[in-house]
Amino acid sequence: MRKIRIKTVICFSVNAVLSLPLALLADEKIPEVVVTSTRIEREVFNTPQAVTIINDKQIDEANVTATPDLFRNAEGVYIQKTNLGGGSPFIRGLTGKQVLVLVDGMRLNNSFYRFGPHQYLNTIDQNSIERVEVVRGPSSVMYGSDALGGVVNIITKKRTDFLDPFGIEGLANATYDSATAGTSYADIGGGYATHLQGEGNWENFGWLVGGSAKSYDDLLGGGDTGQQVPSGYRQYDGNMKLNYQFQPGTELQLGFQYLNQLDVPKTNEVTLGGKLQFNYQPQERAFTYIEYHDSNLSWFDDLKFNISYNSQVEGEEIIDNLPTETRELTEVGTLGTTLQLTNSLFDNTHRVTYGAEFYHDDYDTRKHSINLNTGLISVSKPGVPDGATYDNFGLFVQDEFDVTDRLNFILGGRYSQFSAEGALDHPTEGKRSLALDVDQFTGSLQGLYKITPNLNFIAGVSEGFRAPNMEDFFGRVDFTSEIPNTGLKPEESVNYEVGFKYLDEKMSADIHYFYADYENLIDRVDTLDALGEPVKQRRNVNEATIQGIEGGFHYDFNPHWRLSGTIAWTQGRDNKEVPIRRIPPLNGAWQLRYTHNPQFWVELDSFIANKQDELSDGDKSDLRIPEGGTPGYVVFSLKSGFKRTKNETLSITFENMFDEQYKTHGSGLFAPGRSVVASYSIKF
Repeated sequence: MRKIRIKTVICFSVNAVLSLPLALLADEKIPEVVVTSTRIEREVFNTPQAVTIINDKQIDEANVTATPDLFRNAEGVYIQKTNLGGGSPFIRGLTGKQVLVLVDGMRLNNSFYRFGPHQYLNTIDQNSIERVEVVRGPSSVMYGSDALGGVVNIITKKRTDFLDPFGIEGLANATYDSATAGTSYADIGGGYATHLQGEGNWENFGWLVGGSAKSYDDLLGGGDTGQQVPSGYRQYDGNMKLNYQFQPGTELQLGFQYLNQLDVPKTNEVTLGGKLQFNYQPQERAFTYIEYHDSNLSWFDDLKFNISYNSQVEGEEIIDNLPTETRELTEVGTLGTTLQLTNSLFDNTHRVTYGAEFYHDDYDTRKHSINLNTGLISVSKPGVPDGATYDNFGLFVQDEFDVTDRLNFILGGRYSQFSAEGALDHPTEGKRSLALDVDQFTGSLQGLYKITPNLNFIAGVSEGFRAPNMEDFFGRVDFTSEIPNTGLKPEESVNYEVGFKYLDEKMSADIHYFYADYENLIDRVDTLDALGEPVKQRRNVNEATIQGIEGGFHYDFNPHWRLSGTIAWTQGRDNKEVPIRRIPPLNGAWQLRYTHNPQFWVELDSFIANKQDELSDGDKSDLRIPEGGTPGYVVFSLKSGFKRTKNETLSITFENMFDEQYKTHGSGLFAPGRSVVASYSIKF
């Protein structure tokens, strides 16, 4: 009965996407604009790539306390959570270091990003976000390594109102979440998040400053799950952005972000892996940048230049057996710079964007064990060599050009070069030195044909790549269960894609089919060390194909009622026709929204997933995935927002109304059960 219900809802969603009428009204909506796909503004409807936008209104109304939860209804994005402090986006079957995350167009990824799902998207405070842009599919031409599955660009808030010579305003927000509101983790209790923000301007100088505090107790799952111990933690965030407008289109800005998460448990390592403790402590990030943007120059249509520094500090405190605790600390400092230029040529029939970028990682690592009874400390070798470095350099060029009034193309190319140095003294394999020096050429061609003023056909072929990083070379090696490999080659892909986009004043819709070939995919394999003991090691072992269909729509029946939906199907096979790891199941979401007036709205949400029983050998041995596969689910939530006054907003979400016990495929803990999320915000 349950299987029938899931298939019925999924079929309804597929039909809703595929059977929408292709012509309703001739007048178009105000077009939405995307920056990430081409590095410069372009209308989403007229961009020959698959793009997902989460705008400021959707962020304000999401009523969530963590950034990964903003993606719940996002087309083509599937969120996996190993722990409450995590949240790793899957795009086109890939995640972790195979998906590039940007902050204001600058790389958040560094060469330490882990194999498989990770928590780094959750190191960005959702209160600081103005907008999210997701480009689905390889974007290595414009952004280099890691952009195999796609790119997630987190665009943060800044002062934009300069009409008054002097302005100042503030925002205060408090959120309560009953699913994390216990007191077992912290005496002060969990389930709350607070945020304060101030912004203003003095003439053409703008400023914005914000701070957040969050406390999560152990998460209460659906059904008979109960509290999932351990999962609670605390988090503190701060952000600042200063910007000076010399004139419209010419701006200098300085940005800063800080995050500190305390004692974040990796839940599955305790509940499923048998460890007594596995905490990320500390999990800290400090990101600073300065950027100059000018679109008023005579020689260039547009110029951007930035310098950034991202400091990431990650500690692991692990207890396998008492009384010994292992503590490893990895600090990565990333210095980056980008120069980007744009010119319109040949009577504005060509728009050429070109530039260069460089990122340099420095490592400070250490590891020791401590006897909790005696306090005796034993120093050991860290996974990544102390003092190691990693360099990433790229040159890119892209030409957007019109062939006719109805046909246009984007042609791009990139040269990338990577180098790394580091050395480890392996207790059985001897001294292992790394002297990486590889380069890569990447190209893409995407086209768009205007079938009608409201309907576009898009097609393209694009190459993607990911250079092996420090975590690939050395793993999180302990020299007993995993040994390093310093001879890895880049992962490469070729992606083929076709799709349609539709837009009029009542409806927007899109559907895409993609097929991607992958070579040299890196995976853990079983091998023997120098002493003949069984261990694991990273190797280029896989060739694979991933194909899928993604679709989404928004339809406004009238000014009060709107129906939205998404659907995504992905299939991955290696060259032996065996499923590849962690491929998400057929999944989707739909929302029915009623807006009574600008002061009140209510929305019924449902997100759905089929059972995922197409499992790789790695999936079958993954304790996070139940025997036989991850069960499907249909989950309903009810959301509403009410403006008590012009400056006061109350939001309430009744989460998982039928208390479904479920988790997304590969997750290490169950999602929240029946719960209430309530928030109050006031502007002053």
